[in-house]
Amino acid sequence: MTAATLAMAMSAQSVTVGHVDPTLANDFAGGCEIDLNNDGFMEAIISGKPQWDAAPGRIIMDAEGNEKQSDLQSWTLTWNGTSYTAKEFAELCGLRSHIIPADFNGDGNIDLFIAGEAYDYSGVYLNDGSGNFARDARYAVKDAEGNVVPWHPRAVDVADFNLDGRPDFVSIGWSAVEGNRQANCGVLINQGDGTFRNVMETGTIGDGALDYEMALCTVKAYDLNKDGYPDILLQGNVDNTDQAPVYTAAGKEVGRTLLGLQSMGVDDNGNVAFFSMELGTGVSHQMGNGNFAVADFNNDGTPDVFLTGESPDDARPAGAWEYFPQLLMGKVSADNELTYTDNASFVGRAKDIRPLNSNNMAVRAIDYNGDGFYDLFYDGWCTQMLDGSASTQAGYLFNGSAAGLTSYTRIPGASEMGIFFLDNGVQGALNYAFTGYHGDNTYFDDATDNKTGRSLVFTNNPYAKAKRPEAPVSLTQEVNDHSVTLGWEPAASSMKNVTYAYYLKEKTTGRMLNSVLAFVGGDKDGVRKALREGNAYMNTGISLSNVPDGTYEWGVQTVSAALQGSSFAKGETVVVGSGKPDATAISEVGKDTTAKEIARYNVSGQLIQQGQKGINIVKMSDGTVQKVIVK
Repeated sequence: MTAATLAMAMSAQSVTVGHVDPTLANDFAGGCEIDLNNDGFMEAIISGKPQWDAAPGRIIMDAEGNEKQSDLQSWTLTWNGTSYTAKEFAELCGLRSHIIPADFNGDGNIDLFIAGEAYDYSGVYLNDGSGNFARDARYAVKDAEGNVVPWHPRAVDVADFNLDGRPDFVSIGWSAVEGNRQANCGVLINQGDGTFRNVMETGTIGDGALDYEMALCTVKAYDLNKDGYPDILLQGNVDNTDQAPVYTAAGKEVGRTLLGLQSMGVDDNGNVAFFSMELGTGVSHQMGNGNFAVADFNNDGTPDVFLTGESPDDARPAGAWEYFPQLLMGKVSADNELTYTDNASFVGRAKDIRPLNSNNMAVRAIDYNGDGFYDLFYDGWCTQMLDGSASTQAGYLFNGSAAGLTSYTRIPGASEMGIFFLDNGVQGALNYAFTGYHGDNTYFDDATDNKTGRSLVFTNNPYAKAKRPEAPVSLTQEVNDHSVTLGWEPAASSMKNVTYAYYLKEKTTGRMLNSVLAFVGGDKDGVRKALREGNAYMNTGISLSNVPDGTYEWGVQTVSAALQGSSFAKGETVVVGSGKPDATAISEVGKDTTAKEIARYNVSGQLIQQGQKGINIVKMSDGTVQKVIVK
C-alpha cells in the first residue's frame, strides 16, 4: 500500500514533477484510466515489469502450489481526496499489456479486454459495478467454421466493426500454448453470448497468403475515412520463425511492418472485409516496434495519424537503427477516398525519439492545455534532442494548432514507458503521470527526492481545466425493419475535431445494446468513465443493422479533445420489430442470476454481520426473505 500526495503548482506554465514513487515502478507499462466503481472519478490501472527492489513483482502460486515471485506487477491507483492510494490489481495482465475498456454485457459497468505477453490473462473481464473483475467464463474465440480455437493476442483494440451495436475486437500477435504456435490475427465479431467469431480472411493481416506472427506490436481501430465503419492501423515486428521468413516481392525479408487496413463494410454473410491502404509503401517512412496516435490535430474535421517506429532503408543509412516520427494529415474526398500528406512542418519529424514500448499507452493524444486542440505526448530515449541538449530519456508535449503539431514543450519523460492522466478527484482535470526509465537531469537528480531510475512519476498540470463541451443538436432517427439510423448535428460551439458517443438502451430490460463509456442519466449524465474517443468517432450519424426487437431510448454526446463528454442529447423513442425484447438477443453474459444473501437480521430486526444462534431472518438479492436456523 502506498500513497502519493500531489502539490499543485499553478503559477508557472510548465509541467513540473510533483512526486516520484519508486514502489510503483513498471517498465513496458500497460493500463488504462477507468471509473471502476461508478463514483464519477477515474482510477488508473497500471501493469508492467518492476525493476527495482522497491517495486518487487507479485508473490504468486506456481502449478505445484508453491509461492514464487513473479516478474510482473499491476496496480490500481485511487484518489482518496488528498492523494493516490495504490493496491494490487486483481490480474497481473502481462508485459506490454493492452487493457481496453468496453461494456461487453450491457449492464452499464465498464469491463476490460486484457491482452499482452502473458497467455494466462487474456480475455474479457466483467466488472460488477464496484471495481471487482472476474474473467468471463463464457469467453471463447471461434474460427469461421464455429470451432473454438486458442487465442492469446499480444495487442487488441475494441470497436463495433459490423455495426450491430455490440463491441467487437481486433487482435494481432502470436502465441505458443502447449507447443501450438500460431498467429492471433483477426477481427473478432461479438456473437452476443460471450464468444467472438474471427471473420478475417487469412493473410489480410499479413502478406496476402499467411498471417504475420507479430511481436512488439500495437493496433488501433478508428474510422479514418468517416464512412461509419472502423478501420485498422497496426504495426509490429514480423516474427514468423516457425516457418520460412516472410519476403516481399522484391526478395527482401519482412522484419517489421506497418499496415493500414480500410474497411469495405459488411458483406451479405456478415463478414467484414478490408483492403490495405499501403501506408508503408506510400507516405510513411517508419515500420515496426513503434506506436501511433489518431486524432484531428489541425481541427479540419478529418482524423490525422501520428506515426513512429524503426525506419526502413529509404529513411536512414543501411544498418542504422533509428526512429522516424511523422504526422500524416488526412483528407477525405466527396466519394470517401482517403489520402494522407506527410506534414513537413511537424516539429518532431524524423527526430530519433524512441518510446521503446509498443503498447497503446506509450504515445497519447489529448487536449492537455485546454485550448480545444489535440496535443501529443511523446516520450522516449532521444539521440536527437529537439532543444539541442545532451541525449537522454526525455518527454515532449507537442502542442496542437490549426497548422498541426508545430511547437513543443519539454516535459519530464522516460523510455520503456507508459503515459497516464489522473484527475486528482476533479472530473475532467488531467495530470500527466508516467512510469518507465527516466534519467533526464533537467528534472531528476539523485541528490533530491526526484531520483533518476525507474518509478512512477506524478506531475502537475499548470493549465486551466478544459471547458466541458456542449451536446449535439437536431437529433433524428429512422427505423427500417431491424436497421436503425441515428443522426445529429454539432453544437454551435463545437470544434471540428470532436468525436461523438451514442447509446441505445432497451427500456423494458434497461440493458445497453452498445458499449458507451459514460454515465447515462442522473446528475452525472454524460460524464466519461474512460479516457477514449466517442464510439461514433467523428461521424454525425450512425447506421446499425440487425438491431434486436425492443423499444429503445437513445442519446448522443460530444466528446472533446480533452476526452470530456457533454451531457447526452436525447432522441425520440425507437421501436424495432415487435417492440418487445428477445431475452436471447441482448447478451446476459456474466450475469449471475442465482439469488445471494445480501443482509441478515436477528429476530429483533437488528442487522447482524454473521449468523447468530437461533432464527436468522435472511434477505436475498431477488427480494425474497428466508428464515434460517443457526444451531
